[in-house]
Amino acid sequence: MKPKFLEQIQARLYYTEDLIVREFDLYGKPAVLVYVETLCDTEKLEINLFKQWFRTNSDDYHNLKVDGLITSLDVHSCTSPEEAVKAILQGKALAGYEESWYVFNAQQANVRSIQEPVNESSIIGERSGFIEHLNVNINLIRNRASSPQLKVRYLRVGHYSNHEVAVLWQEGVADARIVNEVTQRLRRLGTGREVHPGRLQKELLKAEKRSVFPQVFGTERIDTATNLIMQGRIAVLCEQSSTCLIVPVSFYTFLRTIDSMLMEDKGALILQTLRAIGLMLSLYICSLYIAIVSFHHEVLPSQMAISIKGSLENVPYSPIVEAVLMIIIFQLIAETTIRLPSQIAQMVGVAGGIIISEALVKIGFVSNIYIVIVALSVVGSFIIPTYQMRILILILQLLFVFAAWIVGFYGITLLTAACLVHFFSLEPFGVPYYSPIRSKAE
Repeated sequence: MKPKFLEQIQARLYYTEDLIVREFDLYGKPAVLVYVETLCDTEKLEINLFKQWFRTNSDDYHNLKVDGLITSLDVHSCTSPEEAVKAILQGKALAGYEESWYVFNAQQANVRSIQEPVNESSIIGERSGFIEHLNVNINLIRNRASSPQLKVRYLRVGHYSNHEVAVLWQEGVADARIVNEVTQRLRRLGTGREVHPGRLQKELLKAEKRSVFPQVFGTERIDTATNLIMQGRIAVLCEQSSTCLIVPVSFYTFLRTIDSMLMEDKGALILQTLRAIGLMLSLYICSLYIAIVSFHHEVLPSQMAISIKGSLENVPYSPIVEAVLMIIIFQLIAETTIRLPSQIAQMVGVAGGIIISEALVKIGFVSNIYIVIVALSVVGSFIIPTYQMRILILILQLLFVFAAWIVGFYGITLLTAACLVHFFSLEPFGVPYYSPIRSKAE
């Protein structure tokens, strides 16, 4: 090694003050220990290095090399400053003696306890979810899968900072072509910013057709991820993230929960039917209301049409205004309850929805009938289990409302046809988006 090896490391780390350089004497010659104190565990340093160092003074331990002095399992030589900097930023320590330099693991283990994901609660599923530690997440999947065919491939992605990403799949069940394609796309990620599942998702979809339909499934549930892996999907896990990305997926994947996967066929069919009804309500009920009150009064019984027209007499604005206004208000209330602490979120959601709706009806800003319509729409969207699909439904809901406002039922029909044409043309990773993905074993 060059005599300026240590100076090169310090220069590449911009002489940060949490970089600790500890000098000590080994057999009468200078040795050095380099580590970042905010990333390393001092107890591990004491056990893996200095405990053996004190023993070298006795007669039983003498002339130990540096790699023999370090008791850590993860020890390897370091040959360049770039390699040393990458290792140090991963929580490893660098020990140097004469011209030999070695890195060993001394990373802090800041791991939170395993809990059930708040956003993906289950009735009959497990009460455990992923955490922000890559090795722990892989351990949880391996314990549940218990399969020798489960393969793991590690990747280093990023330009300035190298983040570790793991790709998991079931060998012999997953398509090898898709596995290689996923690996190649992740390796092309050269961002200099933080690597997280959202950025990985964008990289995975760069080569796919642009669409408002979600094409990468994200979950924090261990049982859901393992179940999909065993069916032939590919999982992508990222360090410092509790979200597991699953590819390839179909539209059907976003409508299923672990409860419907574990239940008998009849119970699962009932749950899927309810979700289909909620999907149709959230997509069409607001637009149908707009089309009927604006163009097609004749489809309603005369008494109902008179009642609706009477409720609209005191509303000074067009039905499209009250429709968009109430959709936005209810979505604001929903987002507010998500971000607020759980102790007050439920109270704010109920009280806010009731008070605001009642006040808008009293001042004549919206009709009381449309309050019921938009409430049914929101309830229908909340029965959809995934947040990604709820965002899609909100976008399509607004598009259908504007289409109904322009040409009534014809607009709804034309937009539905356009969505279906686009829907059936999607093939993420070469797999049809409209059909469930089955494993080779099924």
